[in-house]
Amino acid sequence: MKKILYTCLFILLTLNMFARLDVYFMFAEFNSPQGPYIETYMSILGKSAVFVKKSNNKFQAEIEITMIFKNQDKIITFNKYNLQSPEIDDTSQIKPNFIDLQRISLENGKYQVEISIKDLNSDEEALIIIDEFELNFNSNEIQISGIELIESISETKSVNPLTKNGLDLVPYVSSFYPQNLNKLSFYTEIYNSDKVLNSDFILKYFIQTYEKSVVLDQFSRFKKLSSATIIPFLGEFNIENLTSGNYLLVLEVRNRENELMQTKKFFFQRSNSIAKDQESINKILKTYDISSSFQGSMMIKDSLFQYISCLRPMADLDEQYFIDNKLKALSLDEMQNYFMEFWLKRNNVQPGELWRQYKEQVDYVDRVYKTPINRGYSSDRGRVYLQYGAPDDIYISKHEPSAYPYEIWQYYRIKNENNKKFIFYNPHIAGKEYELLHSDLTGEIKTPNWERLLNKRNTTLYNQDLMESDETWGSRAKDEYRKK
Repeated sequence: MKKILYTCLFILLTLNMFARLDVYFMFAEFNSPQGPYIETYMSILGKSAVFVKKSNNKFQAEIEITMIFKNQDKIITFNKYNLQSPEIDDTSQIKPNFIDLQRISLENGKYQVEISIKDLNSDEEALIIIDEFELNFNSNEIQISGIELIESISETKSVNPLTKNGLDLVPYVSSFYPQNLNKLSFYTEIYNSDKVLNSDFILKYFIQTYEKSVVLDQFSRFKKLSSATIIPFLGEFNIENLTSGNYLLVLEVRNRENELMQTKKFFFQRSNSIAKDQESINKILKTYDISSSFQGSMMIKDSLFQYISCLRPMADLDEQYFIDNKLKALSLDEMQNYFMEFWLKRNNVQPGELWRQYKEQVDYVDRVYKTPINRGYSSDRGRVYLQYGAPDDIYISKHEPSAYPYEIWQYYRIKNENNKKFIFYNPHIAGKEYELLHSDLTGEIKTPNWERLLNKRNTTLYNQDLMESDETWGSRAKDEYRKK
């Protein structure tokens, strides 16, 4: 009996394009003798919230949160509450982040969740999160709960919402691990081993690469466990030497015969600028002539700034952060060194040739997707083209009666995923400012109700949890998206 379950996960990162608040949100599914439930984890970045002075002369932020859980069109449960930040003495202090954890009891079934997050001290509109999930716990097979990532662990002094089995577990509300975090801790539960196995068994947990599913031996552990109705488990990896990339945290339950009984997988990203051959790269940099080795205006600061900016679609997470936050402050010499190092890391024999090939693609997207606002490589379509290559198929629609102009890009294979789609649309109608509305590729933006937003011109949005648009004549988006 082999089962594979993927952790239901939704992350909302830095939504400055929609509102002031920066919010991270995740959830995980659990079971109990009283029935299934969902745990929701929310982290509000203090610097993005508005702090106001209270009667005690201290400053505090306050967020209004509304959660609605529906089964089809029926509201199953509704929860509205205010989340308050820690108090600070003055707003010149570092504003603390604050975390919220909720447990919502639900029966097995398919659900839609709509969450509204409103800063009560701001005029900005509320953030809206819409997602779907399914609970399917039963007592007839080995099952694994969702995975809760952990930021810190301490012994419980008094029972509180963070308490599990005598420990206070502060959730880590993100699947992104920057370089300054060197520990990945997680909590999960295993159910029904006493009924199905009634013997000792092995829990194997490891990290594997996302693209090629290569198990990393240095990040592989196992634990012998005794059967029980519910088995809580805390796992941990030191990821100091885990290089930048996309990974899966994998849990496997195996019986005494080493047969796989159940699997759970959880996607995460790591940013770590450990260079595999930094010493040799530094030696090359000392004697490298950038003007003779690379084509283009490498001695002109503005030109080199654009050349480095256009590298973002193919850059790793650390490089993206550097380009976004550090590039403007660099001198010409520093830009030259950064640019050379970027390509030497990828090809220390012919870095200039690799740049020439990439620049041809940059020039192409600039010709095709450049707008008065964005360079081609800064547009959503240009970024996807440079990051994943040319799509295998493109469906273009500019004149459907109800839809904004849109394009559906299809890739037969990206990394280890098949038949992935990207939906770009132009809510301005005129011009070429197409935005990425939805994609089913891991790590890209997910918009469950994309069809209704695409057809917003003649589709009401009064019911946010509806996914499909109203029936309209001439609409082909759904059929094209589902096409194999």
